[in-house]
Amino acid sequence: MIIHYMKNKLIKTLFFISLIGCAQVTSLNLKKHQFGKLPVKIVWLQFAGLTEEHLAMLKYSYPTVDVKTSFENSLCVGKTWAYDLYNIRPDASSGFMSQMTGKKNIKNSCEDYALRPIWSYMLPKGYKVGIFEGESTKKQSLLESRASCQNSDFLKDTHFWKMDKKPPMDSKVFHVEAVPNFYANDVYYDKSCMSGECFTTLANNVTKVFESFSRNTNNYLYIVRNFKYAQKVRSGKVAEAKDELGQLNKIVGYFQGIANKRNDFLLLVTSAQPFHAEFPTEGKKWGAYEKSGKYFNAKKSNLMGTVLVSGARAENFCGIYDQSDILPRIFSGAKQQGLELTIINPFQQ
Repeated sequence: MIIHYMKNKLIKTLFFISLIGCAQVTSLNLKKHQFGKLPVKIVWLQFAGLTEEHLAMLKYSYPTVDVKTSFENSLCVGKTWAYDLYNIRPDASSGFMSQMTGKKNIKNSCEDYALRPIWSYMLPKGYKVGIFEGESTKKQSLLESRASCQNSDFLKDTHFWKMDKKPPMDSKVFHVEAVPNFYANDVYYDKSCMSGECFTTLANNVTKVFESFSRNTNNYLYIVRNFKYAQKVRSGKVAEAKDELGQLNKIVGYFQGIANKRNDFLLLVTSAQPFHAEFPTEGKKWGAYEKSGKYFNAKKSNLMGTVLVSGARAENFCGIYDQSDILPRIFSGAKQQGLELTIINPFQQ
């Protein structure tokens, strides 16, 4: 009798344990998600000037508010304190430098290029690294490390693509209709920009180059940098800003499609120097804004930046933290669960 009682009790205990196991959380933001997955394919979209409220430019122009922007489909939303040791509101290039190096000591000088960027930890581990820059000023471009800083190896062993209306003479080029094989340490300029205007869209360039870059590659980091949107927003050119935001939305949607199919892919969207947007009130003023950009203002930058994430290890980026903490959050897992990334961790070296 006692043995029978103990056997029944054991069966019940095992049953309840199995129920607890089955009830384990496997979703994030009401979407299916596997926690603790190691991202070995990482796409990092750096969009200067962006804040969540800007999405209203797209959201309220759709036929119905039930239609979501690609940004809204992100698994996790985070906020970053956008400051460094010298500025409460650093410019976008300084903000992204802090994010990529995990440092607050950003001086906006050649000293910054002596810091170790994220790819310097990944390249020795067999990762392929590509950086795609849209139109920007010379100061904003990472190519400034080669142009103005002697003996800088900041971009060593990376693949680099650039949209520039005035590329250097005899520069190597690419075109979406004929994407060549790309080689590390070379810089490729968009051929469609040679006449002074870029005729290929940012989204088309980014996706076509990525398809070539990532082909037959197991581990990679692909960074996309955009400063043009911030320039359009700050200058109050609403129609042009909306078009550029539409390009960014297409890029996010494209990579979210990959993240939804793979459990080792991380899509990270971050902003720097995010501009506070003042939209008009509803009614006639909103109509005037839609028609001519009237009543819209985005002159002052916010104190906090935006982080939108999908895919492997997206759970690491929920919450509020310093922008310099983005780098360790890519590499780190939950230590209490034994999920920390030991293959690459710059803070354990």
